[in-house]
Amino acid sequence: MEDNVIYQETNPYGSFGAFVEDDGRTIYLYLQSIFNPEKEMRALWVQNRIPAPLIRNSEDSKKGLAPYLCKDEIMENSPIEPLDKEKIHFIWTEEGDGVALFYQEKLIAFVPPWSGIKNISGYSKYAKLETITAHPLGDSEHGVLVDRIEKSKKFWEFRAEPNSWKNIQAHRLQFLENKMSTHSKYWSADGGKFPHLAILKFIPPSTTDIVLYCTLGMSAQNLPTVELYLKEYENHARIEIIFALKLVDGVDNTDTWVPNCIGEFIKYPWNMGKWFGEGHTITLPRRDPEALYLNFSHLFLTANPPYGFINEKQIDRPIQSGLVSEEGQNINFLYAIPITEEEVHYIRTQGAKSFLTLMESKQLGWFHNSERESLF
Repeated sequence: MEDNVIYQETNPYGSFGAFVEDDGRTIYLYLQSIFNPEKEMRALWVQNRIPAPLIRNSEDSKKGLAPYLCKDEIMENSPIEPLDKEKIHFIWTEEGDGVALFYQEKLIAFVPPWSGIKNISGYSKYAKLETITAHPLGDSEHGVLVDRIEKSKKFWEFRAEPNSWKNIQAHRLQFLENKMSTHSKYWSADGGKFPHLAILKFIPPSTTDIVLYCTLGMSAQNLPTVELYLKEYENHARIEIIFALKLVDGVDNTDTWVPNCIGEFIKYPWNMGKWFGEGHTITLPRRDPEALYLNFSHLFLTANPPYGFINEKQIDRPIQSGLVSEEGQNINFLYAIPITEEEVHYIRTQGAKSFLTLMESKQLGWFHNSERESLF
């Protein structure tokens, strides 16, 4: 297969690779996850390299050959000439899990984030009928798909600007510090690779018994796959994560584990092609060294946690909403609350809303208490 690859590229996140293969019979565009073995490789027919036969040869599949499209399945102007690799370029979707193929500056194929669902492999300019290996692209200069690709192009152009990350940081930092106070610590969390990410530490003004950590930069790009689950996905595709903790005996030892914990999942969505959203649970990468009674195994994510209580005093979460991205999208702040295996089972069987009600009834709020007891 490698001998037939005429062009290949990895997305800016380093998490998906795409390549164009010409086997002398067909040209295909392939998309493959680098880190997530659960995601199958996606294959999209781009064009034939031979005159289109009237029917398929059943022996081709037995030989492992990529299927061509038949004469009635392709456009009359479908070419059979090879592609010049010097005239090929990709535009990746903002989420990094879709790719558009351009040839001579013209869009000819698109593997979207929803490739593989409902028998959709993707869209080719030269497909006339819907087949298992290609759907018609339609107008390659106008329409919903073209608009989506153009929006991604503008996103990447913005992120390529010299001061884009500096401006992204300043915009979010101003919002957070207006809500709380000047941050006390800052950690870079991207390992020098895209996307740019950081972790901030704050002491909320409501009490000195709580420390709060917040990601910075997760909201600078859409989460992958949200649109596969939610209709108005753009309202849920930008997030930052907050991890707040009550100090044990007034002593702050949280720097020894919390930043590393956040750093281990901060890139997960783009690395794995998955999303974080309301009611989700994710594995807690680091053990809470100050846990007294419970073994906290997961984090429960919610934008609407109950009030917290310290010495009978009710304390509301300092950050709720109001921050908007550079593209005009609402940014959701998800609070990460450590929970046990038993509590994870409750969420999966009874639902996140029921668990939030249980939290409220037990006065378990938006910040973590390492010394708390079980909710049951």
